[in-house]
Amino acid sequence: MRGALLLLCLFCAGQTPAGEPAPAPANTGNDTLQRALAQDPRPDKMFPPTIEEISFTVDGSRLSGILYLANGLGPHPTVILLHGLPGNEKNLDLAQAMRRAGFNVMFFHYRGAWGSEGDYGISQQPDDVAAAVDFLRENAVRHRVDVNHLSLLGHSLGGYASLAAGSRDPGLACVGAMAPANLGLMAEGFRAGEPGALAFLDYADGLFMLRNFDGAHMRKDLLSVPALQLDTRLFGPGLRGKSVFMITGTEDTVLPPSSMFDPTVKSYLRDPAIRLQYHKIPGDHSFSYSRIQLTERILDWLVHDCR
Repeated sequence: MRGALLLLCLFCAGQTPAGEPAPAPANTGNDTLQRALAQDPRPDKMFPPTIEEISFTVDGSRLSGILYLANGLGPHPTVILLHGLPGNEKNLDLAQAMRRAGFNVMFFHYRGAWGSEGDYGISQQPDDVAAAVDFLRENAVRHRVDVNHLSLLGHSLGGYASLAAGSRDPGLACVGAMAPANLGLMAEGFRAGEPGALAFLDYADGLFMLRNFDGAHMRKDLLSVPALQLDTRLFGPGLRGKSVFMITGTEDTVLPPSSMFDPTVKSYLRDPAIRLQYHKIPGDHSFSYSRIQLTERILDWLVHDCR
C-alpha cells in the first residue's frame, strides 16, 4: 500500500517548485516493481500480453505447458515456473505478476503429471526442466525470449528441481527456490525410518494425478540416485556466478526451514562466488497468508538481477 501511495504521489506532484533542485531520475527497477504490483499494462497493439499453449518432448514423452507472453515486441527475460509435489499449488498469481513486470513465464507439467505423457518420477525432474530450457532457446524468436536472461523459479519439490537444474546449466542467469525440498535429506530419512520422511511415502500413495507413482516408487527412486544429485547443499559449485534467490515461510511444517532451508543457505553462504539472496517471511508451506510479500520479494529480485 505504501508503494502504491508513493507512486500516486509521483503522478500528482506536477512541476518542481521554483528554486528547488530537480528530483533525481526515478529508479527504473522500483518503478517496474510498483507497476507490476498495482497496475495493468497498456497493451501493445502489435504484441499484447497473451497466453500460448505449448508442448515439448523428453525421451519421447510429450509434456504440456503454457507461456505467459509479456507486453511488447521484446525479446523478454523469461522465467520457468516449476510446481511441487503434486502441483496443486501452481503459483500462477506469481506468473501474472512477473508478466506485468516484463517477463515471459513458462509453466509446464513434468512427465506423468496432470496429463503430461510418460511416467512420473522425482529424480528425473531436473531433466524435464533442462528440456524446457532447451525448448525456449530453440523457439526464442517465435516466443520473443531473451535467451541471455533465462531464469528458474520453483516451489517445494520444484525448488529442488530449480536448484538442481540450475546448477547444471551455465547459461542461466538466475535460479530461485521457494520453500525448497532437499531430497538428499529425505532419502536419508527413508533409510533411517524417520516418521516425517515416511509420511511422504503414505502421502504419495494417494496422488492419483501422477502416473505410475506411489510411495514405493518414490522410495526406490530416491534411494537409487547418488546424494550428489539430490542434496541441495551440494549444488553450490554449479551455482557460482548466478543470482540465487531462496525464500521460505517461518511456519512451514511440511518442509521445516530448520532442516530443509537453513542448512542449504548456510552451505551457499560459504561460497562467495554464489550471489545469494535469502528471506524468511511469515507463512506456511504455500505462503497462504503472505502472497503479497512473497510476490514483492520475488519481483524485486527478478527486476534487479535477472533482466
